[in-house]
Amino acid sequence: MAIAIRNTESDIVDAYWEKLQSLSMKAKLRLATLLTTSAFEEECQKSSSTPTRKVFKTKRHTENVLTDAQLEARFAGMQTPEVPKDPSWSEVINSNTGKTIPPIEKWL
Repeated sequence: MAIAIRNTESDIVDAYWEKLQSLSMKAKLRLATLLTTSAFEEECQKSSSTPTRKVFKTKRHTENVLTDAQLEARFAGMQTPEVPKDPSWSEVINSNTGKTIPPIEKWL
């Protein structure tokens, strides 16, 4: 009667580890490099063979949006407002000098 011995992967790894402990540091580093490269290549092949596809759903936030032609027809003949003149920096600085924000005043 033949008996089949089945080893799990962890048993095989433990058996190899006992043998690998006797190797030199250089051999261990070489083995680590090979194992890491092999695992990385296997992961790359696995991820490249099955493309991932993400499906996004869009939500409509507004109703009855006018097209460009409808907007042009709606505002035809109306004058555009004048663009306000930008104030000089000195006007901006003078208008803000010495002013504090009321909610922050109690902490100052």
